[in-house]
Amino acid sequence: MSTTPLFLSAEDSRASLIQVDKALESMRDAGYELTAAAGEPLDNSIEANATILRVMPAYTPDRKAIDEILFADNGTGIDPAILHHVLSMGYSTRYGQRKSLGRFGVGLKLAALNMGERLDVYTKRAGDDRIYHTYIDLQEIKSGRQQFITSTTVEDWPANGRMLMLDKKGDPFPSGTLVVFGKIDRLKIGKTYDTSLQAKISDLRKFIARAYRKFIDAGRVFELEGRPVALHDPLFLMDNPRVINKYKPLDVRGVLIQEGDLEVDGRKVHVTVTLVPKEFRPQRGEGGARDVNGRDISDFYINDENAGRISILRNGREIYYDVVPRMLPGGRTDKVNRYIGIEVSFPAELDEFFQVRHVKRGAEPVGKLRDELRKWLERPIKQARKEIRAYWDQADVGRRQAEIGHADSMKIAADVEARFPAVVADRNLAPESEREIIRQAIADLQLDPTNPEDKPRIDQILMQFESKPVILLDGQWFGKELMEVRHLNAKSVAVLNHRHPFFRDVYAPIKQIADNGAADLTRDAVVDLARHAEAAIDLLLMAFVRAEASQPDPDSFDNLRSYWGMFTQEYLKEQIDN
Repeated sequence: MSTTPLFLSAEDSRASLIQVDKALESMRDAGYELTAAAGEPLDNSIEANATILRVMPAYTPDRKAIDEILFADNGTGIDPAILHHVLSMGYSTRYGQRKSLGRFGVGLKLAALNMGERLDVYTKRAGDDRIYHTYIDLQEIKSGRQQFITSTTVEDWPANGRMLMLDKKGDPFPSGTLVVFGKIDRLKIGKTYDTSLQAKISDLRKFIARAYRKFIDAGRVFELEGRPVALHDPLFLMDNPRVINKYKPLDVRGVLIQEGDLEVDGRKVHVTVTLVPKEFRPQRGEGGARDVNGRDISDFYINDENAGRISILRNGREIYYDVVPRMLPGGRTDKVNRYIGIEVSFPAELDEFFQVRHVKRGAEPVGKLRDELRKWLERPIKQARKEIRAYWDQADVGRRQAEIGHADSMKIAADVEARFPAVVADRNLAPESEREIIRQAIADLQLDPTNPEDKPRIDQILMQFESKPVILLDGQWFGKELMEVRHLNAKSVAVLNHRHPFFRDVYAPIKQIADNGAADLTRDAVVDLARHAEAAIDLLLMAFVRAEASQPDPDSFDNLRSYWGMFTQEYLKEQIDN
């Protein structure tokens, strides 16, 4: 009796191990974003000892899409004898090795297919005038026109890649490789939640600057869209040309808090914790956006988005820059974390301990190693936070002595007011009337314009009138008013009455602690002051309610209350965010 199933011969019971076209199509969703995808050919260029690495996106005529990305290098090139194997899935001359950046033999192919439907590789070896070419094309594979990967010689580099294969003098590279991600269909503008192409290229520049910082520091030149990429070191310990040129002759560097090694399976994991340079964290409220001179430093990426992120390097190449859950003491929400740099560097032999995947953008330490790293980081992170706040406290004392009162609050209000229309009250106030209000405000502060010692303070006040929409000044007089308010052209000035019990008995003691610290006070005294302040704020609000009730038409204050609440919310949110 035959054991062959009906309608199925023995020959028909065999099947291909893989349906190539469908398998390659399914691999198009392997998890590569542009930054991770670009990393694969760049890694290969480094392995080929390239010293010049170039990335050039090619846009459609309307610049609403990128249809090609070219990666050029002056490395050793690929041996023509194995070129046709290079695009075969799983093939790698370094498969399984732990000394290089690659390992799995699928990176370049998957990266290209995640972007588009075609991948071309052109290469030239030193001493050989011939340029060799190989490719895979999903459309041709689907139609049956490409069944094998072959390599051929070509007369020249493709037209849009020729200039990329020249050195600065215009001479051809003696050797090198040009990789082209082609028929790209995943870098377009148009969908509602798409990131703009400009933002994607900006993110790619940031990625190259940070992920390959060790290689840039060692002299390799990376270019994106024809412009060199300057390294970005989140630890701020390396020589960064952008920082050097901007701040010379000062040597602006990060502050090393602690570094050391953890031994894992006979290998060392190196951990470093630093503070960003003090020039980039001059005082509370700057949010990493401005330096000590008030200049914009957003291109140094010291912001809340980077707070608590850990840079993990494998063989010197960053493969992870993100938050590792439950790694930092007290979590990542502490705002000073943006000023702390954390780097964990390990050799590829420890891949399993960091759960490294073929998409080189994931590296989370396994349970036991995570616990050891968390324990190691606890002391330096707490020390770093302490040093940041101590530096700010010292800066606050000096700044408060030099500035007029309420400078921080006026700055917060100015930042918020930029989002709102200008005030309408007294918009047409005559210039002489405005000058008289300012003169009277200066006189209320008992400052004499003819006294040279008072001039710096008067100049500060005048500068506030020029630049701030809401100005707070300190005064004192006999009377029950909390403050006097006058509205100038598109701005307002309030003079606070420090003879009033609220300022004398509540505000002044709190300000004393803010200016000079609470070292001389016992814990009980501080708690009593906090309780007194809490009750005083309650009473202040209740007094406003009672003042409304004393008016003939309390309902006329509805709009006032709404605006008061709105601006209070916006001002406080700005303060908290900074």
